[in-house]
Amino acid sequence: MKISRAFRFIGLFLLIISLLSSCQWGKKRPAPKGKNIICVVDFSDSKNVSQRLNFYGNVIKENIIPKLGPHDKITVIPIDKASLTNSTDILLKDLSSMNFIPDQASPMEEEQLTENNLKKYKETLSNDFEESYKKAIDSRSEVNHATDVFGALEVIKGKLKPNDDNYIILLSDMMNYSNTLNMEPNNSHFNSTTLERALSTVPGYNMPNTTALVLTGEQVEVTPAHFSLVQSFWTKYFNKNNIKLYDYNSGSVAKLNELMSLDITK
Repeated sequence: MKISRAFRFIGLFLLIISLLSSCQWGKKRPAPKGKNIICVVDFSDSKNVSQRLNFYGNVIKENIIPKLGPHDKITVIPIDKASLTNSTDILLKDLSSMNFIPDQASPMEEEQLTENNLKKYKETLSNDFEESYKKAIDSRSEVNHATDVFGALEVIKGKLKPNDDNYIILLSDMMNYSNTLNMEPNNSHFNSTTLERALSTVPGYNMPNTTALVLTGEQVEVTPAHFSLVQSFWTKYFNKNNIKLYDYNSGSVAKLNELMSLDITK
């Protein structure tokens, strides 16, 4: 009888040790990986600035926020004269800090209720963004007479997350107009002959584990040749700085939708 009890005790002890080992008792589980999405909006003045800003805002509201996952982060910052000196977060949210799982639900209901909670949160987030964006359009009008893309890139670098998939969504015509470089069509010194020299003189921001997508919106009085010149500059710049360029176009959101639907890298 005593031997039988002893075996039972040993068996129970070994079972407890096995369970504790399998649960990695005392160790924290690593935080789930998500997407770190940084949207950069060009507020600089142009002939069609109102339509362009409306397009950019709709892209964020309709094609980015609804696609956010429960472990994603989103930031929206400006490009203009004060990209670096007066940068501000138009939107800054970390969904991984939220809990979308219901407190009391059956296993069969939990997944659907979690999805519903996430959807409701994103609807609220979309409305919050719309309000903040309107305020930003008014407040940035004082510094919209230049375009410091490189200043914005410096801000972006400080917002990258080493453990997440970093996505930069550049909503801009990408024509930098500052003391660093003038890429406007009326600057004859920026051309295919001087492009390589320009690449060697501008600030470089090395960003591995980062994917960029550019949506310029409609560009008034910009020839196809100049559009291609600017596109060529940034394609080479991103490649030089280890940034994967996923797409660069004027108005199609098809590639953006594709990018937002990609699985998280392991």
